[in-house]
Amino acid sequence: MDKNTELTLRRNRSIQAVIRDGFRLYGQYFSRLLRSSWIQAIIYALVTGLSMAYFFTYLLPPLMSDYHISSKLLIWLGTVVAFLIAAILFAFAGGVAPLHDHSLTDNIRRPQHWWGRWPWKLTFKGLSKLPRMLWKAVRSHQLGTLIVVSLIMLLLVVIVMLLLMMPAVIMGIANVEAAAGWAAGDEVDMPDNLFMLNFAIFSVCGFLQAYIHLTTLFPLYYIWGNVLMKNKK
Repeated sequence: MDKNTELTLRRNRSIQAVIRDGFRLYGQYFSRLLRSSWIQAIIYALVTGLSMAYFFTYLLPPLMSDYHISSKLLIWLGTVVAFLIAAILFAFAGGVAPLHDHSLTDNIRRPQHWWGRWPWKLTFKGLSKLPRMLWKAVRSHQLGTLIVVSLIMLLLVVIVMLLLMMPAVIMGIANVEAAAGWAAGDEVDMPDNLFMLNFAIFSVCGFLQAYIHLTTLFPLYYIWGNVLMKNKK
């Protein structure tokens, strides 16, 4: 049995097999996933860096001091909306679109252009079908598998992020301590270019974060395969 046959969508899998084969599929095609979504990953990273830098530099200190922050909060919420849009674009370019290829051909094709994929039609179609897909998972008795696998993936992602994104964790702690000291009236010795420093660190870590989070789609892909097989019976 070749690799493509082993990793086909059209098989029933246990919870262990769903996670194992999801990671195997991600690793086997990682270079093509990267080529498909590197621009979207950069956009995701920059928006992440902007949102986190603005929060820690301009929003957190007055927030801890009970200052009037309505305008700053609105600006930050705007960055959060941009982050969500960037995350959706990245997820479909680097995960959903390649997995859609795999569901049809048991293979993930190389992107046709150097700028990767921009699967606009699939994005809108996928978002509109998401509630129906969840309902099919419930009807197929796969909701329990979905919950268990999601919790396991969440735990693994948190562990990996703590290990690989330590600079962002350290920077976040330093920002919180500085904001607390500022709120207490203490003199805080932080660099003048704090915003740019936050932006640089969180942007670099955001790029890594994007591809760590992308792994979660691949076990979910095989849960969807279970749903399809159950509906055939």
